[in-house]
Amino acid sequence: MKQLLSISIIFFLIISCDPCDDCTSVVFEPNVTMIFINQDSITTLDSLLMVNGNQSDVIDSLLQEIDVSETDQIDSLNELQSAIDSTSAVYASTKSTINSGLLLVKRIEILGSPYDSIYTDSATTWKVPLAYDKSFTQYEVSIDDFSEIIEFDFDNIQRIDEFRNVLVRAENIRVIEKSYTRIDSVKSNCDENCTDDEAIFTFYF
Repeated sequence: MKQLLSISIIFFLIISCDPCDDCTSVVFEPNVTMIFINQDSITTLDSLLMVNGNQSDVIDSLLQEIDVSETDQIDSLNELQSAIDSTSAVYASTKSTINSGLLLVKRIEILGSPYDSIYTDSATTWKVPLAYDKSFTQYEVSIDDFSEIIEFDFDNIQRIDEFRNVLVRAENIRVIEKSYTRIDSVKSNCDENCTDDEAIFTFYF
């Protein structure tokens, strides 16, 4: 009931300030997209790929030095090189998957609201709503064995679209800097005035 009352108040405030008399609906649709990258795993994979690369260099040098008549030794080194190439391909593929952001976020909850989503499938992006009646939104995001509280602040803006609907949008979206448990850094696709439905924030952990 409180939420419905808030919607009604916002609607009447909007139409009372706008000459549009036939605007009959209010559309609340601000949202933000989050991506989560496991940078620690990427660093580990880079180290493993470097080790494999060094081993391949050693094998190449040995093959150049061995007499062509030493067929058994040559075959053994070629088999070892083939095994290294196979593991390197797996490492590279895994790194590419992680870089895409594909992972399973177990749960996203908007603190202070009934919004609570539990996920069973992996995805590369996670789009979640922003509060239309506040200037900030806090999320508790659960990934693997840890959870983080992520907070955005923003400006709520009202506009009228081509269908004469009053849209409540969010502009100047920013991540509130804080001390995280596992997240190391945050990047966005917008340097200034990040707007909802366009802003993408990537969290590295």
